[in-house]
Amino acid sequence: MRKSKCIGYVVSLVVVAVIVFTFDWRTVGAELRSFEYLYLAPALALYLTGFVFRGFRWQCMLAPLKRVGFKNSFSVVMIGFMANNILPLRMGELVRAWAIKRKEGISGSAGFATIVVERVYDGLTLVGLFVFVLLFGATTPEVKRYAALGAPVFLCALGMLLYAAFRQESAGAMIKRITRILPRRLHARADGLVDSFLPGLHFLSSGKRQAAVIFYSVLIWCIEGAVFWCIMRGFRLHAPAHAAFFTLVIVNIAIMVPAMPGYVGTFDLPAVVALAPFGVGKDAAISYIIVVHALQYISVTALGLFFMNASGWSLREIEEVKGA
Repeated sequence: MRKSKCIGYVVSLVVVAVIVFTFDWRTVGAELRSFEYLYLAPALALYLTGFVFRGFRWQCMLAPLKRVGFKNSFSVVMIGFMANNILPLRMGELVRAWAIKRKEGISGSAGFATIVVERVYDGLTLVGLFVFVLLFGATTPEVKRYAALGAPVFLCALGMLLYAAFRQESAGAMIKRITRILPRRLHARADGLVDSFLPGLHFLSSGKRQAAVIFYSVLIWCIEGAVFWCIMRGFRLHAPAHAAFFTLVIVNIAIMVPAMPGYVGTFDLPAVVALAPFGVGKDAAISYIIVVHALQYISVTALGLFFMNASGWSLREIEEVKGA
């Protein structure tokens, strides 16, 4: 983990160096001053609305394990995303599983299983948005190849999760056979994790719940695309609305790369690349994504810290989850 953390810091520092030395910061400053800040209010409202639906979606996914109230579902989602902003390697996912265990007594492994499934549905939804953008053209052959490669990966992951949900006994036995390659002292622990992880996939066996998760996933990402478009309007960028959704997809693929907490650099530079096919200059593009990034980072971190304090937890406790 320390090696991955170091890689993340190196990646971010390299990307930040590229940003610092290849952009005209006088022009960037002028672009930022030209931004119509009245657009921040609707953009923020849209962004936080997306998190409300994330809370509803997770509530639906947790239902087979325990009926969790919206307040706890929403607050833990915000705490997890806040932790992603301040901890490396997307540790917020583990923090979220830890937090729902503390609040509701749900197994951490089962809670984490629902988060894994959530990420698969997010990936499939982003691939769907990718295809939507491709229908409008204005993309390069390379981008089309990325879309063609991305869809099978997420579909394969979903297929394996569905198999595990419907055939828990056989899936558990198969995974346990695979874990036999681990040292003997880890066998019992691995088997225990498998047994507690698989129940978190139970909601996948319900067509009604799956339909609800798909609905919420599409709604969440359409709302987030609207946030990107709203800020684009504030900068008066001469780009079509689907450019905002294309940028959203590229940015969310890029932040899977290890980076410093808050996706420093890996959130920003890819947006410049994404907007180039739509005729947006690099200085205008970096100004635009700086505002988007700041809006998301500040709002989520502030709300996450608020809910963390309201739950009686400290940053020290959150940071110690890394070693759990």
